[in-house]
Amino acid sequence: MRENINKVRQNFFIIRQISYKDSVKKTAETNLGFFWNIFNPFIYMIVLSLYYQNIITHDIDKFPAFVFVGIIIYNFYNSASKGAMRCLVSNKNLIVRAKVSPDIFICEKIFSAWKEVLYSFIAYIPIIIYFHVKLSWRVVILIPIFLLMIMTICGMGKILAVAYVFFADVDYLYSIFIMLLFYVSGVFLPLDHMPIQFQQVLSYNPIFLSIYLTRDALLYSQASHWTAWLKLLIWAFGLMLFGSWLFEKNRNRIIGKL
Repeated sequence: MRENINKVRQNFFIIRQISYKDSVKKTAETNLGFFWNIFNPFIYMIVLSLYYQNIITHDIDKFPAFVFVGIIIYNFYNSASKGAMRCLVSNKNLIVRAKVSPDIFICEKIFSAWKEVLYSFIAYIPIIIYFHVKLSWRVVILIPIFLLMIMTICGMGKILAVAYVFFADVDYLYSIFIMLLFYVSGVFLPLDHMPIQFQQVLSYNPIFLSIYLTRDALLYSQASHWTAWLKLLIWAFGLMLFGSWLFEKNRNRIIGKL
């Protein structure tokens, strides 16, 4: 038991160290550095709000705040899944020569994307104040929501990482796919404003489900429909189990290919 605890601590220490180095490298390339993590979703919110507020007929209360939550969740999925997909190939020297477990790099990319989400929420504070968003105890529900999101992304990331090691074109295909999901995940448009024939299908989109649950807890302080929780639970556990199985099955092949 103690050995397992020490191993978890050691792995988490490695994840934090790699994440810190990645953050330093990323922020060193810009003048604003760390502050880009805060300003980026805020700028997107302003642009999308101004654009879609004038071309879409809607009755959405606090529309900029509505859009901001969608951007944060979408960016989390986008950044974490892409990072997890590429991490094995980009760290092949450490995996092959230093014998570092491949799992650590996937977890590190998700952890780094999670930190960016926390930074983004700093920009949400003035939005809450300006639009008089009333927070309630339902904010606590964000904890299980993000746990399910992390499980979903982790499973998805493992599947993509395995695929990318053997098929480099997966990067291009997934980049197009995740870009298309931006327009059908309710980032700037609620489900009931979309074509009726697509609503049922789109309601199974895990990014849409995550955005919907987060908005209810953070923006509207209301209970979400139980089917949304059930669908996201199925996605989270289904992808986590399948992704872990696929990753473990191909672990030796991955190291050999790298």
